Amino acid sequence: MADAAFAIRLLQADDYAGWLPLWRDYNAFYGRVGVSALPEEVDRETWRRLLAPAEPVHGLAAVADGALLGIAHLLYHRSTIQIQDSAYLQDLYVAPTARGGGIARALLLAAAERARGDGAAMLYWRTASDNHTARRLYDQVAELADAVIYRQVL
Repeated sequence: MADAAFAIRLLQADDYAGWLPLWRDYNAFYGRVGVSALPEEVDRETWRRLLAPAEPVHGLAAVADGALLGIAHLLYHRSTIQIQDSAYLQDLYVAPTARGGGIARALLLAAAERARGDGAAMLYWRTASDNHTARRLYDQVAELADAVIYRQVL
């Protein structure tokens, strides 16, 4: 599957059945909310937001032969250090059976193109420090920021 031709496009309403397993696998990979899943209402609301024109969240899909192979979610937000919005690549995931064929790189490039076209000044993302496979790619396409992330669950 890694050598199959694929296309990158915006997520569409009829992609839900292909998006949901990728979304759930992605969240399980990062250990979000237990081991396997976020609550179903989070899945449904995330999907609604991805398709709603008024939301600052947008989704991309890598597709081959009608099947979704990978997804990327962009979130636009204001900044205090620039006039233009920033684009946060909140999620990027490629199905394990489709890895190694350039899908992650293509999703990153498409996300940057989309953000640039939408007037964003910067695209940024984060990953786990031990996600060495992804980081090899990220080191090729972006600058590693010197930042430490703190979070406080509310």
